[in-house]
Amino acid sequence: MPDIPLNPLTSPEPPSASGLDYARLRSLQDAATSLLEKDPKEALRLAKICSLFCLEYNLVTETSQEISILLGRAHMANANFQQAYEKFVEVDSNHPANSKILAEAHFYAGKTMSNLGNFDAAQKHFDKSLDLVDDPSDNFIVSLRAMIYNQKAGVELRRGNASQSIFLLNKAIHLWKAIGNIKGHIQCLINIGNVQTDLGQYTEAVRTLSDAYKLSKKIDDDPNLEIIILHNLAYTHHNNGDNLSAIKIIKPAYNVLNKINNTQLESSISLNLGTFYLEEGDFREAQICLEESLDKSRRINYQFGELSALNSLGNLYEKTEQPLLAYVTYHDALAIALSIGSTQGELDARLNLGRFYLHAESWDDAQTQLQLALELAERTQSAKETAAAHETLCELYKARGDAGQALHHSEELRRIERELFNAERDRQTRNLSIQFEVERAQREADSYRLRTELEQEARQMAERQVEERTAELAQAQYEVVTRLAMAAEYRDGTTGDHTRRVGVMSASLARALGWSEARAELLGIAARLHDVGKMGIPDSILLKSGKLESSEFTQMQTHTLIGATILSGGHSELLQLAEEIALTHHDRWDGTGYPRRLAGAQIPLSGRIVAVADVYDALTQIRPYKKAWTHEEAVQELRAEAGRHFDPEVVEAALHVLCGAAPQA
Repeated sequence: MPDIPLNPLTSPEPPSASGLDYARLRSLQDAATSLLEKDPKEALRLAKICSLFCLEYNLVTETSQEISILLGRAHMANANFQQAYEKFVEVDSNHPANSKILAEAHFYAGKTMSNLGNFDAAQKHFDKSLDLVDDPSDNFIVSLRAMIYNQKAGVELRRGNASQSIFLLNKAIHLWKAIGNIKGHIQCLINIGNVQTDLGQYTEAVRTLSDAYKLSKKIDDDPNLEIIILHNLAYTHHNNGDNLSAIKIIKPAYNVLNKINNTQLESSISLNLGTFYLEEGDFREAQICLEESLDKSRRINYQFGELSALNSLGNLYEKTEQPLLAYVTYHDALAIALSIGSTQGELDARLNLGRFYLHAESWDDAQTQLQLALELAERTQSAKETAAAHETLCELYKARGDAGQALHHSEELRRIERELFNAERDRQTRNLSIQFEVERAQREADSYRLRTELEQEARQMAERQVEERTAELAQAQYEVVTRLAMAAEYRDGTTGDHTRRVGVMSASLARALGWSEARAELLGIAARLHDVGKMGIPDSILLKSGKLESSEFTQMQTHTLIGATILSGGHSELLQLAEEIALTHHDRWDGTGYPRRLAGAQIPLSGRIVAVADVYDALTQIRPYKKAWTHEEAVQELRAEAGRHFDPEVVEAALHVLCGAAPQA
């Protein structure tokens, strides 16, 4: 997000400075501010001149505090974060009378600490800044608070709190809307889209970024904004494995690079487009884009961009059978990574060199690079790179005839792949659960917005908006439950639409028992998650075609506890009901069920209802260990188990639903 502008100079002209010199200072300050993004080095030079002016005339007014902030921002733009932080802290130590200036200094100090990875310190500065200013009638203060929420959202995301991150971004959007700042609104939408991309929620990310793109059409004073949105949208499609769509989206941005006057952004767009072409096998276009990225990065001494472009070009040269160029390029990348202290860059370069030497049958060189890469990957806990190193080392030792070492690295690779698979499964489960929390956070943000609008609009209109939003949230929760239920069934291909049918039948049983329509529908949705705990059951047990052994059946029973744990802690009625069902749907009326051996009315009615629906559907479907029962056979089994396995009243309701028989009074 573009930084907020500095306050205009409001302090009186210092008596020790001539009017001409003071006017020159203001001119230099404005020039430096305008160059922070376009030409950071020139901005820093001008900011230093402003600072020298303040020292020469011994200025201790608000003007000198503003110049300190400007100099700190210029250092930030040049990635001199420690020097930047010292300038911002200096403002606080001099205690300016203007709380806005002090709040601004704390904001930038927090932003600097965030860039340095010190999130605790960043949060303290952001909170201090928020405490200093809160005036909804002052657009500068509203802008500052919106930017603080945006930065705090970034910190929360890095700490793994995705729902809180999106909640803060929505608070920022509310503030930007309040002062009519469309750019700020768009940047928050871009950030929300990036959070969704990180979570693997690609459909939602595309929708959010598309909203940002539509909104950008309302303004025309920032040609870079549309390009940034397209850049992020393309990257989302790339992460989703759709490189052709990514190329189609980013190509218009690439075609107007000469108009954006931002060389670093130009370099990034060329790099990403080149990478997309490379993965699609279009080597000619990939080379054009990657060489452009390399040239632009070198032109502005952007070494991170140069490093990335070199690693990608090395891959290109290998794929196009240009080994000498690949060798030189990888070594250039390694040299830059070592010079700037980029651990990830060094790791990528050494892995690339290791593979290169392996293919060239230079065994000793390959072993040296791969061992160093493995040590780096393990030290930085980079699981995918660790797996890549083990895989290539396994190939190396096979080629050298060292079966023992090849086996060792093969086993390590298999171990890591299992861990990555389990981590990915956990991530998918966690992300689906996070969506519930994101919707809750979204609802809180909307409520915050509506409370403000109630002061200006009629209560009836506001209540109608709340009802509409509640309906949207209910639909969103239904969709998330559907996906989570599908995830639970994913490994068990024989169950098909089992959870959907159980949900439908459970809702019908609830209606027959006198539940309200809304409550019955809620039960039908929650019932779909009754077996979500099977995500934690090994395939060897879950997919076994024969009868389970005693120990296996005991482990299978734990799916009730696993499911309840996955769903625990939810604040919505839907999640709480789903947790109750997951835990109790295998308890029996006579007390012989599991996991807690509840009996009779001790079992929640929701669990008793889903137990009947679950068993009926399981009986009437083909499973690896049995044939499908007929409807009549399944109904007879329900009758026989009434009072033992099932609640007799629920069985009566089931007979009414399934056979049209009137339930007994």
